Amino acid sequence: MMLKYPLISFVVTSYNYEKFIVKTLESILAQTYKNYEIVVVDDYSSDDSVAKVEEFISLHQDVRITLVKHSSNMGQLAAMMSGLKTARGQFISFIDSDDLLVEEYAAAHLRVHLSTSVAFTSAQIIEIDENDEIHTINSISSPHRTSCLEPKTLDELLKVDVEHIDYDILKRSRFGGWYWSPNSAIMYRKSAIEIVLKYKHPEKWKICPDKFLCNFANLVGGSAIIYVPLVAYRRHGQNAGGSDYIVGNHKYNSDKTTCVNVANNIKIRPETLKFLIENRSDFVAKFGTRGYIKMILSVLF
Repeated sequence: MMLKYPLISFVVTSYNYEKFIVKTLESILAQTYKNYEIVVVDDYSSDDSVAKVEEFISLHQDVRITLVKHSSNMGQLAAMMSGLKTARGQFISFIDSDDLLVEEYAAAHLRVHLSTSVAFTSAQIIEIDENDEIHTINSISSPHRTSCLEPKTLDELLKVDVEHIDYDILKRSRFGGWYWSPNSAIMYRKSAIEIVLKYKHPEKWKICPDKFLCNFANLVGGSAIIYVPLVAYRRHGQNAGGSDYIVGNHKYNSDKTTCVNVANNIKIRPETLKFLIENRSDFVAKFGTRGYIKMILSVLF
């Protein structure tokens, strides 16, 4: 009997990041796990992002790469939904087009997924600047098992032991909270989130849609935290979720980021309830009446 390892879809959402997107795509090509496809969704960029992607595709015709182009700027959740609709993989990672993946990103995520049945996995992040320089390996924007970190040599810091991944299933979470790392650090089971294609209001989540998608996926099937940095999160002047570099062991947000976070916290429950109620028959068909009621109660309480 020959079993097959699953296909992973890397959905790269792109908007005016011509400076970074090729490096992002190159970091996907460098993955040690090779059964993947790439779907780039350009959200009507006004710079040369599309030309950069098309050139990249022409230079790598041996790789399965699909380019989807929006005819207007629809926001990041809409771009993610376009990618989800196009993706063929059993597992999906939505990658911001300014981030970089560690070579073992796919292998490490997949190892945890195949060892569990969670809806998604979330790894820790490395923080870098616009020149690729590392600011920290252990970001305070990621969950940690302990505050006492074991000192490592510089060579060891970026090594990932895929055979002995440190992870834990998230046991306690309240709907609407945040327990994970930023968007690019996450890998979803497609079966857990494909019903999101029924959501009719993606414009509500033009910025930081991972707040909505992570809470929804966790509601559906739980999540696991991988205590290993697998993605380099790039901070620069255009970050939607926060552009400031680390200045210490406290997390600071700009006023703009705080406003986005507050707005998302206010709308997460009513938007999810509206989604569940508007699509009741679809949720009952997929999860059963008991599962549907449990979701409603979890969002409410």
